[in-house]
Amino acid sequence: MNMTNQETRLLHYLESNKKISPMEAWTELGIYRLSDVVFKLRNKNYEIETERKSVLNRFDEPCSFAEYKLL
Repeated sequence: MNMTNQETRLLHYLESNKKISPMEAWTELGIYRLSDVVFKLRNKNYEIETERKSVLNRFDEPCSFAEYKLL
C-alpha cells in the first residue's frame, strides 16, 4: 500500500495533533485539497471522522467547512 507524501504528512499530523481543518492543511502541510487526501486514506482503511463546522467569515457571512479527526 503505497502512500503519497501528502497522505504521509497528513497521517503524521493527525497522529500528533488529533484534528485538522482545510486552512491548517494548507498552511501547515501544503495540502490544498484536504478532502481528496482524506478520501484516499479512507480507501486505504484509515478511519477518519468528519465534523462539520459553521463560522462567520471576515465579512460576517456564514460559511462552513469540515474538520477531520483520525479515530
